[in-house]
Amino acid sequence: PLVEPLFELAPLAPTLPEFDALAFTSANGVRRFAELSARRDMPAWCVGAATGQAARAAGFADVRASDGDVEALIVRLRRELAADMRLLHAGNIEAIGDLARRLQDQGFQAEFAAVYGPLDLPAGPALAAHLAGEAAFEAVLIHSPRAARLLAAHLAKAARAAPFRLAAISAKAAAPLTPFAEQAAIAAAPDEGALAAALEEVLAPLSS
Repeated sequence: PLVEPLFELAPLAPTLPEFDALAFTSANGVRRFAELSARRDMPAWCVGAATGQAARAAGFADVRASDGDVEALIVRLRRELAADMRLLHAGNIEAIGDLARRLQDQGFQAEFAAVYGPLDLPAGPALAAHLAGEAAFEAVLIHSPRAARLLAAHLAKAARAAPFRLAAISAKAAAPLTPFAEQAAIAAAPDEGALAAALEEVLAPLSS
């Protein structure tokens, strides 16, 4: 595998409101929150096993990790969050507080704090070669819509980029790149195992 980030995550330092419970939608949110606050005395609802593992590693004892995506987390929070609990969602600035806003619409006390955000990076050497027409790789793994948009922007400006196949973690993440990919597969679930299966699907014709 070739690893070339299209962006990096920069820490932010917001003023955190009062809260009785936490929601994390990424391991990066957990780690950055842990740098901003020493509090570990409240339940932490998390999207996915990796985020839950990061919360436990950060010292949270009451970790409630859900399989699936943010939609599944919202369903669980509506079921389990007490009406008098103040929930703080600490996450990526690009999340724009959607989870908290949707819970507010349901009558819950929820706020969002942006604790980190993306910083775009120039194309790495393998991507630069591929954009110039050299087949530096056969397939691309895409984990987020933002990464897809950035790669699509590079491809749109390239006059003779080499072909590639695409494996994406969701339909939303795949959408910006489908016009450029020879073949695309979308993970059946938003996790690494399903993404690996999607990669096998697009690479299978090359090995036959």
